[in-house]
Amino acid sequence: MKIKVFLVSIILLILMFGLWAYKNYDPPKKESKFPKITLKGETKLNLLMGETYKEYGFKATDAKDGDLTEDVTVEDNIDYDKIGVYEIIYTIKNSRGYVAEAKRYVSIKEKPTYKDSYDKIDNKVRGWWSGNKKDHTRPSGGADINELKKYSAYFIGNNEKVIYLTFDEGGNNTYLDKIVDILNENDVKATFFLCGQFILDNKELIKKMEKNGHSVGNHTDNHENMPSLATRANFNTYLKEIQGVEDNYYEVTGKPIDKIYREPRGEWSYRSLQIMKDLGYKSYFYSADYYDFAEDVTKEHALNELMKRYHNGAIYLIHPKNKGNYKSMDSFIKEMKKLGYKFDLVKNIP
Repeated sequence: MKIKVFLVSIILLILMFGLWAYKNYDPPKKESKFPKITLKGETKLNLLMGETYKEYGFKATDAKDGDLTEDVTVEDNIDYDKIGVYEIIYTIKNSRGYVAEAKRYVSIKEKPTYKDSYDKIDNKVRGWWSGNKKDHTRPSGGADINELKKYSAYFIGNNEKVIYLTFDEGGNNTYLDKIVDILNENDVKATFFLCGQFILDNKELIKKMEKNGHSVGNHTDNHENMPSLATRANFNTYLKEIQGVEDNYYEVTGKPIDKIYREPRGEWSYRSLQIMKDLGYKSYFYSADYYDFAEDVTKEHALNELMKRYHNGAIYLIHPKNKGNYKSMDSFIKEMKKLGYKFDLVKNIP
């Protein structure tokens, strides 16, 4: 009897060990006989006629041969003066004769031109005013909401408990990096309307924004009065103000900028909004702001001003060079969450 019990125990132990070995078996990974090409940046790009493609880089590796990047051949058939979609083909062969290929696609599009119809659109320079109130009701804003929608322009979200934080930045004397850290710590996404040079001067910050799911929009290259450039004579300069920011953002991140826009200094016209719409952008004003340009505003004052102005669908305009805005941001976010509000990106406004 004891022998039978002993044998059964041995068999059970063998079965248990076999089951454990089966679950934990990690078969050796088979090395690929083919090399691999990894493209940096986007694999689908848009260029305007006359522009040329700047290589964003690639890397080729092989299990046996190691780094083969210098041996990659690159071929393309791009006609920069003809509309169409073209391929850039990257090819590498390893020492065993196996070949790998990768492709990047470049779409050449017609360069925007000034349309005769623009002359019929009102180009009077207007200054945006939010009309924000201090009783948490939704303001009427600086223009009719339905009229603005014709131009893909918005100043407020839907009547829901959602707050949209937006930050305008054109210079480098800023607390923006610290604000981004606070946003990340609170799992809040925000929108940043940036000028061209700021993007180039703050590459690591821009990469951190992109990595953490924030949205970067176009605030023009040089913070110009855009209605003054929305004319036939100045149209090329208008385009450069927009394209300069796009190019800088792509240079830093390898990705296209979100097609969202804010007029510098709140100076706008219906013609400028229409041009931006034709360029594929949506324009965003704001429904909550206060005079926050002074750098010596205290945390208490900033928090008080921000809390006075919340309402459903509020788009906040905040300037990050204001130390009070930075110091109060954590408290403001936590207070709004206690009141049941969520935070979102303006590009998600339906």
